[in-house]
Amino acid sequence: MSTQLRQFRAGSYLFRESESSRSMFLIQKGAVAIRKTRGSAAVEIARIYPNEVIGELAFFDRKTRSASAVAINDVDALEISFESLDKIYGGIPDYMKTIIASVVDRLRRTSDQLKRLQKTEVPQDEKPQDLNEDSLDAAAALAATALTPQLEPVPGAVSTPKKSDPKD
Repeated sequence: MSTQLRQFRAGSYLFRESESSRSMFLIQKGAVAIRKTRGSAAVEIARIYPNEVIGELAFFDRKTRSASAVAINDVDALEISFESLDKIYGGIPDYMKTIIASVVDRLRRTSDQLKRLQKTEVPQDEKPQDLNEDSLDAAAALAATALTPQLEPVPGAVSTPKKSDPKD
């Protein structure tokens, strides 16, 4: 297998944390929740939308999956085998491979730190909630889920009086 179109129903796993890996996925339709295990629960650390890739870290360092990927809604994903990518990667200069390995290591460490810092837990097998948008891209999804910050007065701060309107 070099590439294969795969379809996943809402709630099904593309892969699970700690599994060995042989491929990465390019999401073409739908949305995927990325979750890290925390005790008997899972912490959602990201959401992935069309035209984004998951499973790429494992290609570069050949470690087990650092997180689970579960379909939020019906997902179409192009599965790309590591075997087919190895042919391309073999032609990259060694210094670039060193740079990539360094970035991958940093991303894995950051992912582990996020897992420790994240406070929102969900039951391990809970189906992620759909945003009710089948074709959200990453920017639209972010806008749809963004929280509006509430500004609170700073204690001891002096407020600037509004300029009076000459018509008043």
